[in-house]
Amino acid sequence: MISVLLVDDHPVVIEGLRKLLDVAGDIDVTGEAHDASSAITQAKLLHPDVILLDLRMPGATGIQTARRLREQEYEGAIIVLTSYGDQAYVTQALEAGADGYLLKSTPSDQLISSIRDASRGRRQLSPELLNGVLEQFGGLAREKTARDADLSEDDREILRRASQGATNREIGIAMNRSEIAIKKRLQSIFQKLGAVDRAHAVAEAIRRGLI
Repeated sequence: MISVLLVDDHPVVIEGLRKLLDVAGDIDVTGEAHDASSAITQAKLLHPDVILLDLRMPGATGIQTARRLREQEYEGAIIVLTSYGDQAYVTQALEAGADGYLLKSTPSDQLISSIRDASRGRRQLSPELLNGVLEQFGGLAREKTARDADLSEDDREILRRASQGATNREIGIAMNRSEIAIKKRLQSIFQKLGAVDRAHAVAEAIRRGLI
């Protein structure tokens, strides 16, 4: 079962998500929170595999909450689920440590599929947001081609294992590192290669002959 924590300041949204996910069969909503503080508390207590996190909440935004969760070494997947599709929000959320950014208009079957994929270490992004992210990071890649040499041997090893389908946890075990350490290292690799996610980073590394 994939354990999920729902975080949204609107009870009706929580109720709707709970009913939607109950039909999945392999997803268990283990808790809910209505603001940043309770989200962090529930994450510590429940250790969910995935957190669905609203963007606009009392106390702190979803982006700030994601950053605090990562600072406190929460190792599960964080998916921002919001009505706001602004490119700036998407970028800030990914930089804060979120593993995905989905719009609340996402079809129910796609949301369920995204939760499953996120629990396996795959990043998620609503299709309508993808072009903007690719354009931004693609431009970044063109500007930073000279940074290819910054990839360490460990970076290349992580990419090699990722290209073979290994999850962050599996890579961490093989390299004697924590899952959170691998996730942070991958974020650094994404920035160096101008990549959006694991698949993009692997493809870019192969294209440049780095692995």
